[in-house]
Amino acid sequence: MFSRSGFATWVKGIALGLAIGLSPGTVSAQDTKPEATDLSGEKLSGGEPIQPPFEGLPYIPEAEKGEKTIHPYLFADLLLLKARRQSYDYAITSLTPTGTGLVGDMQNLDYSFRAGFRAGAGIQLPDQWQVEASFFNYHSTNSRYAVPPNGGTLYATTTNLSYDEIGTAQANGSVNFSVLDIDFGRWVELDPSFSFRFTGGTRLAWIDQNFSALYNGGPQSANNSMVNMPIYFSGGGITAGAEGVWNFLGKIGIYGRGKGGLIAGRFSSRLNETADNGSVTVVNIHDKYEGVVPTLDLGLGLCYRGEIATVRIGYDLFNYFDMVDSLQFPGPQLGNPVRRTSNISLEGVSMEIGFKF
Repeated sequence: MFSRSGFATWVKGIALGLAIGLSPGTVSAQDTKPEATDLSGEKLSGGEPIQPPFEGLPYIPEAEKGEKTIHPYLFADLLLLKARRQSYDYAITSLTPTGTGLVGDMQNLDYSFRAGFRAGAGIQLPDQWQVEASFFNYHSTNSRYAVPPNGGTLYATTTNLSYDEIGTAQANGSVNFSVLDIDFGRWVELDPSFSFRFTGGTRLAWIDQNFSALYNGGPQSANNSMVNMPIYFSGGGITAGAEGVWNFLGKIGIYGRGKGGLIAGRFSSRLNETADNGSVTVVNIHDKYEGVVPTLDLGLGLCYRGEIATVRIGYDLFNYFDMVDSLQFPGPQLGNPVRRTSNISLEGVSMEIGFKF
């Protein structure tokens, strides 16, 4: 039996124990609230900072993303061109009889319009820098035939110390261009409607020309007297150019471009003449030398320039200076040849389509 005083002491002990167990200092760690921190995550009372939650990658505007993107692009041109050059004469038609002077016309070989192509690919780097490569190919052939006019005469112009007056003349020619360009440039936009770019690069060229004349008849009875004057060139050099586009009606505008270059390479030409259906050799000379050929490319036309597709229709001119250089022995002195020289040019209409990815 507890006494009254003992029971009172026991109740006081239980109450004191409950008071101590429920005090804030004895609350479990799971119920502890984090201490207050400032905006940087540092405790106001000191200690280790609390890491802020992950909120994703930094925001980059779409315009800045576009400037840092690499875009490949392709383009292809269909060109309808005509080759032009001098030193393509093969005969003279004279209205006067033999021995009574020379009144008439020079007969020259010329070319018709033929299709060529140019195709290329490039990469547009950040900040509008571009690196591109393109390949151009063109081939054309033609032939001409001449006879004396009524009461007149016909003279050969390519023979060497052999036939002069002949009965018929036929000329055949061909030209072949294979050109590889590698360019590096940058587009600059002056305003939303006008932009231009400067380019620099290198050009490799392989250009073959064939020219021959066949003569028959005349006072000396020429029998398939053949004169061949082929010229082959291969070389490479540097180029520099500029191009501008003005969109005067939305995405429709006009373009203009020009490129000049200097190509150093090797010429290989031959002068070969045979008579009597090839059984007699009159001249057979091989000429090899190195030279520098200036080049000029020009273009002008209408264009459509969209975000993905580009379309162009215009006029193009390609000129290679002093590309024709062949030998001839027109006089009695074998050691005194003359050179038939000329430029060669291609001109015509071009149609281009391109895509940027």
